Amino acid sequence: MSQNVKLSAILFDMDGVLVDVSRSYRRAIEETVEHFTGRKIGANTVQRYKNYGGFNDDWKLTHAIITDTAMEVPLSRVIEEFQNRYRGENWDGVITEETPLISEASLQALNTEERIMGIVTGRPEEEAEWTLDHFGWKKYFPLLVGKEKQGERPKPHPFPLNHSLTILAAAGRDVSPKESVYIGDSVDDMESARKAGMWAVGIVPPYVDEDEHAPLLRERGAHLVLQDPNELPDLFNRFGEALAAHSHA
Repeated sequence: MSQNVKLSAILFDMDGVLVDVSRSYRRAIEETVEHFTGRKIGANTVQRYKNYGGFNDDWKLTHAIITDTAMEVPLSRVIEEFQNRYRGENWDGVITEETPLISEASLQALNTEERIMGIVTGRPEEEAEWTLDHFGWKKYFPLLVGKEKQGERPKPHPFPLNHSLTILAAAGRDVSPKESVYIGDSVDDMESARKAGMWAVGIVPPYVDEDEHAPLLRERGAHLVLQDPNELPDLFNRFGEALAAHSHA
């Protein structure tokens, strides 16, 4: 494998990669399930569903867990209850509990003139925008592809990632998939990147078991897996080398 890999676009998933959602999205899932079923579920249950794949949408995941307990609740009711907890009345819900997983210094190091950075997330755009504002990250991410731009083709479909390159091309920045990397924490992220012809880098969030999750990400297409997104600047400075080393491992 060539050691000279040019990266022109660095695309990130948001949850579990840039942002710790263990006390926000994950908590909203658990509390919404308990609200409808009276049953407490743990983080392991949520992760198990995520690992099945096809659950990039936390609303649908919550609905699936409720449905699997033999309860019939309309998706719209589940979304309403979930959003009451997550977003709150006036952006005062558990979204305010989120903390960054990546440092400002790392973002600055990644943000070079040769590369453009973007976010491709299953979050509604309004929530992704709020988070970027909240952490002061807007300047690093000129591209945002949220839930609304993905229609009926969310990850693991390659459409969200392909679409991000289409948006860049329309803005006069032509980037090929081979010069693009997608960084995610789920099996759906890795599959989406592979299908889009991009490099796939997996991140194991701090609230997930690394010994179980890292092999799973590799199995589903990750070229490389990291525990900490703050390792990314160093990785991308020697990306070709790291890929070559891994392919010979």
